[in-house]
Amino acid sequence: MITLYKAPPSWGLPSISPPCMKLETWLRIANIAYDIEIPKDFAKAPKGKVPFIDYEGKLIGDSTLIIEMLKEKEGIDPDRDLTSTEKAISLAFRRMLKENTYWGEVYIRINIEENWQLFKQTLTNLYFAGSSTPESEEFSQQVQKSISNQIYGQGIGRHSEKEICEIINADFQALSDYLAEKPFFMGDKPTTLDATAYGYIAHIILPPFKSMIIDRVSQFKNLCQYCQRMKQEFFHDYLLS
Repeated sequence: MITLYKAPPSWGLPSISPPCMKLETWLRIANIAYDIEIPKDFAKAPKGKVPFIDYEGKLIGDSTLIIEMLKEKEGIDPDRDLTSTEKAISLAFRRMLKENTYWGEVYIRINIEENWQLFKQTLTNLYFAGSSTPESEEFSQQVQKSISNQIYGQGIGRHSEKEICEIINADFQALSDYLAEKPFFMGDKPTTLDATAYGYIAHIILPPFKSMIIDRVSQFKNLCQYCQRMKQEFFHDYLLS
C-alpha cells in the first residue's frame, strides 16, 4: 500500500495544495490504492515539501517524479493511448500549469491582503485547531515570507495585479479553448493532464478568495462544468461543494 503525504483538505477540496491534489487525482485515475498521512512538518519530506509518498519503504518526493515512477513500477499509464503529438500537447499544458499558472494562484492567496487573512485563518484551523497562538503566528509569518519571496524570485510577483491577471487569464483561456466540449482534455478518457488541470483549475474556482483572475475564470462555463465532472467521477467520497 502506498502512503500519500499531503497537505490537509479544505474548501471542499481534497487538499489546500494544488500539487497534492494533482497527485491524488492521478492515483484515482490510475486506480492505485493508497493511504493518507497529513504531516505536521516536512522534516521527513525528501524534497522538503508535500506531496511525497512512501513506496515500498522508500520516501519519494515531487508529484511529477512520483507519477513517472509509478507509471514504470506499477505498469499503469493513463497516457498510453495518446499519440506523440498529444503527449507533447499534454506536457506543454502541464508545464504551463505547474510553472506559470500555479504562481498566479499562490499570488492570490499570499499577496492580496484580504485573501491572505482568509488563508492564514485556514492554516490556523488546519494546523493549530483554530487557536491563534505565538506558535501559529510564527508559522503563518514564515509561510507568508517564504512564499512571497518565491513569488518574487519566480518573477510573477514583480508585476502589478492587473498584469498578473492578464498573464494568468491567458492560461485559462487556452485551457478553455482546448477543452472545448470534450469530457476530458485529451478526449473521452482522463489522462495525466486531467489530474494536473483539475488540481489547478479547482483551486481557482472553489476557495473563497477574491481577485480579477477568479472573476474571469468563473466565466468559463466549460471549465466550471469540467471541475464538477471530475469531482463526481473521482472524488464522490469527499463532501465537495
